[in-house]
Amino acid sequence: MSLFSKTAGQDKWKEKYLNLLDEQEQSEQSYQEKEGLLCKIIVRLTIATAGLDPLLDPHLLDIRDQLKNGINSHALKAALEKFTTLVIPSPQNQSVETDLLFDFLLQQYLTEQHQNALKRLKNKAETVKFKNPNQLFIAILEIIEPDDDIPPPNIIANQIDIGIVSRQLLLLLEGIEIPSIFDQQAQAAKQLLAASNQTATAFETILDKSFKLLLKIKQHNQSEQQDIDKFLAHLTEQLTALDVSLIGASTAAIESAENRSKLDKSVSEQMEELKLSSTNATKLEPLKGIINSRLANIAKEIQDHNQKETIRRKKTQQQLDDLVDKIKNLESESCDLKSKLKIANTQALRDALTGLPNRNAYNERLETELARWKRYHSPLSLIVWDIDHFKNINDSYGHKAGDKVLLLIAKQLSEHSRTTDFISRFGGEEFTMLLPNTDSQSALILANQLRQTIEKTGFNASGTAVAITVSCGVTKFITGDTDETAFERADQALYQAKQQGRNQCCIL
Repeated sequence: MSLFSKTAGQDKWKEKYLNLLDEQEQSEQSYQEKEGLLCKIIVRLTIATAGLDPLLDPHLLDIRDQLKNGINSHALKAALEKFTTLVIPSPQNQSVETDLLFDFLLQQYLTEQHQNALKRLKNKAETVKFKNPNQLFIAILEIIEPDDDIPPPNIIANQIDIGIVSRQLLLLLEGIEIPSIFDQQAQAAKQLLAASNQTATAFETILDKSFKLLLKIKQHNQSEQQDIDKFLAHLTEQLTALDVSLIGASTAAIESAENRSKLDKSVSEQMEELKLSSTNATKLEPLKGIINSRLANIAKEIQDHNQKETIRRKKTQQQLDDLVDKIKNLESESCDLKSKLKIANTQALRDALTGLPNRNAYNERLETELARWKRYHSPLSLIVWDIDHFKNINDSYGHKAGDKVLLLIAKQLSEHSRTTDFISRFGGEEFTMLLPNTDSQSALILANQLRQTIEKTGFNASGTAVAITVSCGVTKFITGDTDETAFERADQALYQAKQQGRNQCCIL
């Protein structure tokens, strides 16, 4: 029988139809929600802008009235057209705005070349007039950016808050999943963004490196997605081929059964005719002729049937052999895929440098430990570690020395903790430790033991002995806690340890 029978096909199309109905209902619901949200936004905007211009207030009120019962496209369009007509700037206003624009540009571009060119363009704008603002903007761009797209340094220095941009980029890099091959580049970019003494020129270089890194990550993810799409397409082709083979084998079996039925029917009919002929026969010779003729026909039909069955059987056997080969290939590819997925999953949950579980693995384990904590009410503690003066080590001895310190800390934490504890590299120079069945005081004792062990560990960089210490924050999960609230409390305890002089553990 075919795996894709007629009944199965009908059920499949029925399921697709029902799914489409569900999708349509969801789409309509989503559209209604978006329409309602759009109405609220427009109404709030009209309320926010009310009072700015007495001439516009009646039209804003009219727009709000139109939106009370949903979006009526014709009435709303008419109201918006009236409103648009009023807010289009007059030539006098455009002249004032152009003067303000040139005043700003003349304050920003102070070279003699820029000053003269902008003044000539301002005179031209006042006398000749440009057909539309785009022509004026193009002319301005030709003056201020004649050869490249790099803005004057004073624009970046004076108009952009470097600290805010750096923090937002740092949050972005911390929040996205970074492939292991870009881990070191990402760490370097994070350290540069976290630096507080950035000049405008240095910040441009940092921005360039950060954007290039993000672009590489995007291209890498797109490449992996293309590989997955190709594999799925290949798998679909093979499944289609299997379906065709199964249908062919099933069709051959049905045809064989039909031919056998036809043969049985033909032989039965001819036997009945022989029986009737023998019953009505009065002479022997004619009866012999009839019997011989019938038997010859029966023998020929059986012979033809056997020949056809032999050909059909060989064809079916070949189809089945091909089907077995395809199934074996699929099994082999499936094993390869499982192996690759296992490796990819391991890589996704492991820090490439230290070999410790990474932030993703921490999140997975925390979910399990939280569920166990809520069910059995056994104590659960969290420690957040941070390497003291790690930036100074990188700046003084280079990133390779920093990597060695990270490896050393990871080794000490792993070797001197309990088997039930879960250690991870959370990001940068920060590590976390989950302690099941451990209250906060026991966690603090363990943390201080580990801190002292690390303090006694020697480290040399370029032949110079370097002291390595860590600070940590300890907390215990309490009723009502989430993963975020507990981590924030441990992070506050870590900050307190840093403020009190580092190389110590605090508890909150």
